[in-house]
Amino acid sequence: MGCDWGKLLGQNRCKAIGVPWSDTELNAIYNLKIPADFVRNGCLTLKDYQKTTAELKNLENEGKEKPLIHLKKEELEKKAGELGIQFTPDVTRADLIHLITIEKTKDEINESKLPTA
Repeated sequence: MGCDWGKLLGQNRCKAIGVPWSDTELNAIYNLKIPADFVRNGCLTLKDYQKTTAELKNLENEGKEKPLIHLKKEELEKKAGELGIQFTPDVTRADLIHLITIEKTKDEINESKLPTA
């Protein structure tokens, strides 16, 4: 019987379904205490993590929206619901990000086709 990759992913015990953490990533998570979602996005040093969190704080201070990749699953679920995307609780963060991106792209394409006055 194989691993339950979905459960491992939900517990941040793997990088993605079918993808284990590398030694460098494990070091970042367990020794440097960088949150798993930031490690998944390439923050492998404290300097990278501090730079990314500062950039996110600046976006927040300016009233701008954080990139989808930095939203928590609950935030992604809310955004997906607002866009009319149907999903079950079993959906992964990665799938939500993908579905939201597709929906936003469709909206942008439709808006660009609107006639100008």
